[in-house]
Amino acid sequence: MNENYLKKALLHTLTEVEFPNMVISLKNNYETMQKAHDSIHEFILLASISLPSQTKVSWHSKSAFLTYQWEAFHSAHRSFLEALAGYYNAAFTLLRSTLELTIKGAFFECLAHKEFREKSEVLDKDERGKRLKDTINDAIGEKMDLEETSATIHDMLMVDVDGRVFVEQPEYRPSVKTVSKQLSSWGMLDPIEKPTETLYGIYKMLSADVHVIPDKTDIGRRLLSQRNLFETDIIPDELSRYVEFLHKIMDISIVVELNILSDWIIQNKKVQSKLKERLTVLEDLGLEFSAKRLRGLMKDEQ
Repeated sequence: MNENYLKKALLHTLTEVEFPNMVISLKNNYETMQKAHDSIHEFILLASISLPSQTKVSWHSKSAFLTYQWEAFHSAHRSFLEALAGYYNAAFTLLRSTLELTIKGAFFECLAHKEFREKSEVLDKDERGKRLKDTINDAIGEKMDLEETSATIHDMLMVDVDGRVFVEQPEYRPSVKTVSKQLSSWGMLDPIEKPTETLYGIYKMLSADVHVIPDKTDIGRRLLSQRNLFETDIIPDELSRYVEFLHKIMDISIVVELNILSDWIIQNKKVQSKLKERLTVLEDLGLEFSAKRLRGLMKDEQ
């Protein structure tokens, strides 16, 4: 490729990244922005710390969650960058994807383990939930492979039913509200106050961006704030709202993460020691429920 063309393409791309807008956003409220950003990195860091080293424990046993958690980390990070650049619809849409990745990763991680499938009263009372669980049970049979490699459940979700992947069909897909209730019943949202209402309430509000309600398009936002409709601009109120949502979602996500990995944490002194060092960080970042859950896990091991 011609080097001059490559340089021009790179310069053009750098312009499209909207670096000047990012500078304005960061100056708007640097400390708050930093806490939200650092919370994303804490989310990915805690999982690596929680894996016991020099033991027979393998990350594969939690891989149904951890593969989704890795994806959630990157979605959250890209969402943050879009918000800094002034693309709020894209930022909020990715933020809902982040939340959904976390809760669905936790949901299917639990379903991969017999102890959770056997105490899933919420799903048993939900027509779609029961159908999903029955299909998974039929696929598993007497196999125990899922206990060793929980991500195997994702292969089972791709089972062909009447020419379609069954999990894509509405009759096999429990609502987010049902999934939230079941996660709460399993203790995966402890100690969040009013967990189902909190989680589903955030998801529902973010859905307005996903479904592109007129006021939630970027042009709609500019119209409401009396700005140039066709110029990407920083809207301080929208940026503040975004950061608040991001911070809440990372707090929820870390709570879910700690609960999913709790057996690793409780059973290993070295892991506990490393995580104790992160408690102050969680508190400094204002991650109220995450800090509370980690303190609970430290208490459980004493």
